[in-house]
Amino acid sequence: MGDVVLEVHPAKIIITGVNFLNYASRYREAAMAATYIKNKDKKFDPVPYQLFCQSLELYLKSFIWLHDQIGRNTIRNRYGHNIPKLWEHSKDRGIHKHAKITPLREKVIKLVGPYYKNRKFCYLDIDMIFDGYKDLKSEPKAIQTLSRLTSQLGVALYRPVYDASQPT
Repeated sequence: MGDVVLEVHPAKIIITGVNFLNYASRYREAAMAATYIKNKDKKFDPVPYQLFCQSLELYLKSFIWLHDQIGRNTIRNRYGHNIPKLWEHSKDRGIHKHAKITPLREKVIKLVGPYYKNRKFCYLDIDMIFDGYKDLKSEPKAIQTLSRLTSQLGVALYRPVYDASQPT
């Protein structure tokens, strides 16, 4: 053992996927809290949609990061806030092993994707008030579907990231 020489070199540690996972989880928690707040006027509330979509976006980016090991800027430039594109690319990479692909999930992602991408949940947009809310209300299970999907992804994706650091 006296002949062993250790050399220290700089290392680059990329924690992009872990950050995506952590933020996705926090947005999901906020979305869950927002869905439990009672809207006395029964008006459409875009906030849970925004939060669930943000969570879904980050879970999908995390999944792609785990699969492809690409950096944050590459992910940002390639996908932006395009949930349908992230979903399609995740399906190509085997997301079905972590979350079931169903017609309802496909429909909901297709429905919310354009509104989320264009940030119409975040800003007062006349088109949203007259058409968008009506479109989203046409699928009464949208919030429930986003909630279940983000829950499944959260549980499934945390395991490989955090278990990889545990000794076997």
